[in-house]
Amino acid sequence: MYKDKKVWAIVLAAGKGSRMGFDKMMYKLDKHTVVYHSVAAFENNEYIDSIIVAAGENIDRVRRQVREFPKMAAVVPGGTTRAQSVMNALEKAEPDCLIAIHDGARPFVSRQVIDRAVRAAYTHGAAVPCVKVKDTIKQAEGDFIGFTPDRNNLYITQTPQVFDVNLYRKLAASGFDENITDDAQLFEKAGVKVMITPGDYANYKITTKDDLKKESKMRIGHGYDVHKLTGDRKLILGGVEIPHDMGLLGHSDADVVLHAVMDSLLGALALGDIGKHFPDTDEKYAGADSMQLLRRVSDMIFDAGADVENIDVTILCQKPKLAPHIPLMRQNIADALHTDISRISVKATTEEGLGFTGEELGIACHCVCLLKTPG
Repeated sequence: MYKDKKVWAIVLAAGKGSRMGFDKMMYKLDKHTVVYHSVAAFENNEYIDSIIVAAGENIDRVRRQVREFPKMAAVVPGGTTRAQSVMNALEKAEPDCLIAIHDGARPFVSRQVIDRAVRAAYTHGAAVPCVKVKDTIKQAEGDFIGFTPDRNNLYITQTPQVFDVNLYRKLAASGFDENITDDAQLFEKAGVKVMITPGDYANYKITTKDDLKKESKMRIGHGYDVHKLTGDRKLILGGVEIPHDMGLLGHSDADVVLHAVMDSLLGALALGDIGKHFPDTDEKYAGADSMQLLRRVSDMIFDAGADVENIDVTILCQKPKLAPHIPLMRQNIADALHTDISRISVKATTEEGLGFTGEELGIACHCVCLLKTPG
C-alpha cells in the first residue's frame, strides 16, 4: 500500500438533527449507533492512521460510543457551522498529512469509496467522491422553471472529501466562508482543481426520518449471450481487449460479457433485451463499443429508480486464460454502472473440452443481477 504521508479522518457529528426531531448520531442501526458505524469505517481502513470526531451537545455520548477504537485521537467540540467544526478538529491534526472529512450521518460508506478518494488525494491534493444525478434537474426562475441543465454533467457530492492539510489550512486562512455546505467549495472558490472519484449510491446521508425507513424491493435479472469465434476479429470481453488469435463474431464488438450483463439488467426491470434497444439491423450499431451501450443501459435503470445491489458473471471459455483480465473487467462494469467494484463478480470456467465452448467454437456468458428498486 503506497503512502507518502499519514491520513487523518475527521468525522463531523455536531449537527443537532433538527430535521429529525432527535439526535440521529445516537440512532441505532443494527446493534450500533450511526456515529459508531461512521467511525468504524475509518477504524477498519488501512489508509487511515488517526481519527478525530467533532461533536456537539452530544459530546459525552459520542465519546462513549467511540472510545474503544484504537485510532481515535480526539473528540472535540464542534462549532455552529460545518466550517467551524472542521477548523476545531484541524487543531488536533498533525501537519503535512491528508485529511479525510466525513459526514457522521453517512454510516454506510464503503472501504472502496474511502480508498479511491484517499489515493486520488495523494496525487492531486484534493478529491471528492461523487455519484451521477439520476433525476432531471430544473433551475427555477421565481415560481417557474427557468431551464434544464444537462444532467450528464451533474453530480452529487459525498464524503469523505480528502485534502492535503497544508493546502486546506492555507485556503482557509485566506478567507473561509462559513456558509459552505461541503469542503470542496473552499477549493472551488480558490480555483483549485478537485478530482472526482466514484462514490456509491448506498453512501447516502441520513437527513430525515424517511432515510431511516427506506423500504425497497429486489428484482432479479438473468442474461445469456453467445458468439462464434472467428479470425480477423479482436477478442473483447468485459471491455478489455485480450490478446488471442481469434475474436468474436458479431454486429457490434461482440463483447459477450457486457451483452449478458446488459440483458440481465434490462430483464430485471422488464425492459426487454439489447436486441430491442440496439438492434443488429441498425447500421449505427455496427462495430459499436459495448462499454458505451452499457452506459446507456445504466442510464435506463437509474431512470427507473433502481440501484445495482450485485452482479454475478460466469464466462464459459476454453481459451485463452481470462484470470489476469478479470480485475479490469470488474472495474469496467463497476465504473459504467457507477457502483462499487465489490458489487461486481466475474468468474471464468472451461467446459473440459465439451460442447461448442469446449471445442473453441465460441464463448458464452451467463449473468445474474440483483437490483434494488423503490418500494
